[in-house]
Amino acid sequence: MSDVRVTIQRDSEREERVVTTGTTAAALFEGERSIVAARVAGELKDLAYEPADGDEIEPVDITSDDGLDILRHSTAHVMAQAVQELFPEAKLGIGPPIKNGFYYDFDVAEPFTPEDLKRIEKKMQQIQKQGQRFSRRVTTDDEARAELAD
Repeated sequence: MSDVRVTIQRDSEREERVVTTGTTAAALFEGERSIVAARVAGELKDLAYEPADGDEIEPVDITSDDGLDILRHSTAHVMAQAVQELFPEAKLGIGPPIKNGFYYDFDVAEPFTPEDLKRIEKKMQQIQKQGQRFSRRVTTDDEARAELAD
């Protein structure tokens, strides 16, 4: 393993660090639970990102605009998972983050009832407690189609 020199940029403070290859952004911000991503050269990176020598890395806090977008996007995925587990026949539409939250379109035979929404919320809480991690994975269109074929 070789050394990688990085600079952590927080507002007006700069911290120089030397880490080894394979170190992730998550390791750089270990113990800082409010950090949900990193910005490198103006580009958002997930916490699985492995910094390159000379990178300037800015932590992205969950309370920032970008952090809230990430939280909302992730929460939409958790809701989709909960709905699919509770209502396997549900077809997923789109589920983007929006200014004050997020939404998700589901194609279901019957609209969700207030009781269904309570079940979905409870299932989302169970999923969240499992500590599942989100990370970005790049695939080709063909790989994605094959994976989602069922």
